[in-house]
Amino acid sequence: MSNYQRLHPLVILKKSISWAFSFVLILIFDTLRNTSNKSDWVFSITIFGGLIVLAVIFNTYRWFTFKYAINPTTLSIKSGIFFKHEQTIPFSRIQSVHQESWLLFRPFRVVKLTIETASSSSKVESTILEVVSQSTYALLEKLRLGKNVPADIELKPINKQHYKSQYSVSMNDIIVFSLVDFNIISGILGLTAVFYHFSDFADKYLNPFLNKIVASGLLLLTSFVIIIVILAILGSITKNIFKYYKFNAQRELNHIIIERGFFTRTTLSIPIERIQAIRIKGSLLQILLHIKTVELLLASGKESEDKENAEDTTFFLFPIINSRLLSEKLAQILPEFTETIAPKTSQSFPCLPHYFLFSRFQFLGLLLLVPLFFWNNNWSFLLGIAILLFTLLFVINSLWKTKSQSSTYYEKQLLIIRTVHFFTLTEYLCPLNKIQSISISTTPFLYQQQLGHTTFSLKTGETALEIKLKYLSWSICKDIKEACSPKIRKYTFKKRD
Repeated sequence: MSNYQRLHPLVILKKSISWAFSFVLILIFDTLRNTSNKSDWVFSITIFGGLIVLAVIFNTYRWFTFKYAINPTTLSIKSGIFFKHEQTIPFSRIQSVHQESWLLFRPFRVVKLTIETASSSSKVESTILEVVSQSTYALLEKLRLGKNVPADIELKPINKQHYKSQYSVSMNDIIVFSLVDFNIISGILGLTAVFYHFSDFADKYLNPFLNKIVASGLLLLTSFVIIIVILAILGSITKNIFKYYKFNAQRELNHIIIERGFFTRTTLSIPIERIQAIRIKGSLLQILLHIKTVELLLASGKESEDKENAEDTTFFLFPIINSRLLSEKLAQILPEFTETIAPKTSQSFPCLPHYFLFSRFQFLGLLLLVPLFFWNNNWSFLLGIAILLFTLLFVINSLWKTKSQSSTYYEKQLLIIRTVHFFTLTEYLCPLNKIQSISISTTPFLYQQQLGHTTFSLKTGETALEIKLKYLSWSICKDIKEACSPKIRKYTFKKRD
């Protein structure tokens, strides 16, 4: 009979701390809303303490009622007292096992395991062992890999020089990546909007401070803006150090192993068959610096691109890489994609530029200048300049898009698509068997000019990613569809020994 065991008792502390962080945010917002009423502070802190006690009680109950057992061929899980639930997972269904370790808990040698299993509906489901010993991960991987290898197949020694070729991120790479990654600015704007929502705090502290800055002159205002930009850059660097500290990617058999993180050290095991496409991105600034970002688009899971956990559909394979090294590193880690790329076997589909068609709707933004002629305000001139600048940026982006979009088909059934989104040049490497559908569309106006759009649909998670090439000649649209459609379901990945 299986010997069931409970999770490590530290799971109570970990889950309670996680709940406490959520409660702290509520407490902070409530305090900002009532900065002048100290009696409300005491009431809020009392409620916060009560919620923490309830969290500890509930998580203790969950720890006491959750048990698991690792058998030679299965993983068994039991939970609940009044409503009992029992789950048995054969190792043959397990696709991958991910582990996470936390900085504060590393001396105890405990990790979180996320076990991905293939369901009957072709989706990937996850089972989580929240806090277990590190030896549990090693045992699961050993039994899982041993179970998945048929007895009549002789295992060949792994060519470690090929499969162990790594990509790693240095501290210098993280700093450069942070300088061209200003996502932290959106976070600052979001926090500003939240603070303004609490009018008492904004009226009492924030608005008087900003009024003093504006009244002090252009020099002080410029200095304030520079300080905000510097803080945003430092925040971006700090965030990326915590996220991509000692980031490395390597190939092991038919899995890609990605390790990253400072406070939370994560080891992700991604099966090759889950990869739907490779997305290579580079903003205008990144292209000038000869750096690119490479992402893996995965099937199943949930959309959670920012967190990049085990259920995500998008993972960074190379967060930042020199464009000159890109082909070499991809060949080492994902030869299934790069082995098909050969100029002699390619067929390019020309995407002739139509500058007017791409940029015609961008000029509609100039209509916003009309109300400014009837609005007598000190800000009308600045708003007019801002509208002109944004219109110019959108027009430049449209012209770059029509110049850059392209598609190339390779005989071994790989399609490479290039397009531009918001000053970011994006290249997709799509195996034909991963493309869900190819469609062509047009309008009466475009059909008179024998023009149309071609749309490729890829499954990512529970949704579909659509890649569109716009304003192609109608003959090219048909050529793409005829070249790709018959072979979508016939192509399979080349398995590596």
